Amino acid sequence: MNIHKVSKLDYLCKKASKIMEKEKDITLNDIKSIRFIWDRMANVMTVIAVMGVLGISIFMLLNIKTEGYTMLIGTAILVLTTSGLASFTPLGLTVDNDYIVINKLVGKVVIKKSEVVSVKSIDSSIVRRSGRMAGSSGAFGYWGKFRHRTEGSYSLYATNFDRFVMIETPKKKYVINY
Repeated sequence: MNIHKVSKLDYLCKKASKIMEKEKDITLNDIKSIRFIWDRMANVMTVIAVMGVLGISIFMLLNIKTEGYTMLIGTAILVLTTSGLASFTPLGLTVDNDYIVINKLVGKVVIKKSEVVSVKSIDSSIVRRSGRMAGSSGAFGYWGKFRHRTEGSYSLYATNFDRFVMIETPKKKYVINY
């Protein structure tokens, strides 16, 4: 047997083992209170978004004398819109005996454990192959309404692509980091 074929077979076996390890059976008891850790992409996208808004705002404010109050109103709209989007930023989970609470910069999402129909670990490829219907795919984290061809619609609250769990209730599906 060719040495390249053996090493490629070993590589594929190790990769399959890692995928199976990630997709192990998970229960509600495996989900713990955590503070979300941001990945590099979320950090970079957030910095680019904030720097872009700051740059445009400074440019608009410097042109108030020539353009009038239109620039001031435009700056206010831009800053308020960005602040509104940032308010959806997922910060972490608080888990107790009865609830899983997804903490956001402003507000929270509460999932009653008694209403949970299923819990399963999912591979990051499902999230990567989902279409965003509304939300963010990096700036201020990964959040919003997404749709996958086999998993259907779900709400995503994450800040990295490390570990995902799908929590399903009778009314809604949630995908979160855990």
